[in-house]
Amino acid sequence: MKTTALMTTSPRQRRITWGFGLAIGIGMIGFGPLFASLWPGFDHSPWDVNTMLFGLGVGLCSIAYIFGRIAVAAVTEGRRTAIAPPTRRAFWVAGGGFALAVLCLLIALGS
Repeated sequence: MKTTALMTTSPRQRRITWGFGLAIGIGMIGFGPLFASLWPGFDHSPWDVNTMLFGLGVGLCSIAYIFGRIAVAAVTEGRRTAIAPPTRRAFWVAGGGFALAVLCLLIALGS
């Protein structure tokens, strides 16, 4: 099983507690902007602000997924069918979402 620095330096119980807590907390924060950017009932007049909310929501939900995956990997550690920690793809998605949010914020401030 591939491990990360967080998985080798912190105790199992701490990874479970903090992982699930941060996954739920950050996921609930990230779901709001993602929901607002995709729901047709919200005002979508400025496209750059809407895209900024979408990027922010995707970035925060990806970070929540990473923490959740670390917690699930800690719960199943030592079992025969252990779950692997998050791969680099989740970090790339989170970084892309935040980069999109910053780019759209700069476009919105410039216009």
